[in-house]
Amino acid sequence: MTRTVACRIVVLGSPGSGKSTFSHALAAGTGLPLIHLDDLYWRPGWSRPATPEWERTVERLAAGPCWIIDGNFAGTVRQRVERADAVVLLDRHPWLCAAALVRRSLRLRRDALLGRQPRDYLPAGLAADDPPVRSLTALVRKAAGFRGRELRGMRPALVACAAPVLRCRSRRSAERLLRHLSARARPPSAAPAGAESALMCTCAPRRHRGGPFRHPPPSSSRHACPAQRGTPEHG
Repeated sequence: MTRTVACRIVVLGSPGSGKSTFSHALAAGTGLPLIHLDDLYWRPGWSRPATPEWERTVERLAAGPCWIIDGNFAGTVRQRVERADAVVLLDRHPWLCAAALVRRSLRLRRDALLGRQPRDYLPAGLAADDPPVRSLTALVRKAAGFRGRELRGMRPALVACAAPVLRCRSRRSAERLLRHLSARARPPSAAPAGAESALMCTCAPRRHRGGPFRHPPPSSSRHACPAQRGTPEHG
């Protein structure tokens, strides 16, 4: 666990590992502003920004004083973990992640057919008539190969970063970590203003209801946790 208060937290993990749900619960428990990289990367029609533009966006976000940044995007992991106080890695079994992706896709398609507001997270930049899932096949392939490809590509940045990498292999271990980080949170002294505030997630209270992670009470603690620094593994 971290010795100091974590004001900048990176959340990484396979598609289907529960990154967005965990991040919503962490934002609710800590009061830290939450940024979903998918909100900024995906645009109407599931189009993408140019690489230099995307790198500048991530650099600007990582320079902020306090945040939770949810998302992989291996090409920009280094910029985020170099600034982070803690890195959360949700590393559930690949087939559990793949099964979760299939269930999520079915829920999203059902909500779309019924004209209902989806409870599951969707990137904010999509158009109203965009399909809720860009490619389920591609997502399942990414989940199945996450450890061997994407995580392997991230590993040099994770090894080199000064922040502890908190690895969770199960939902139960993720819940324990969520309670720990929330209990030792220090609310930010000031909310982001201007253009930066428009990048922050506003869906956390609604999206989290009924999610797999128990909602920790917001913390007002201003004290650090005197615990061992390093790269512990939870679960």
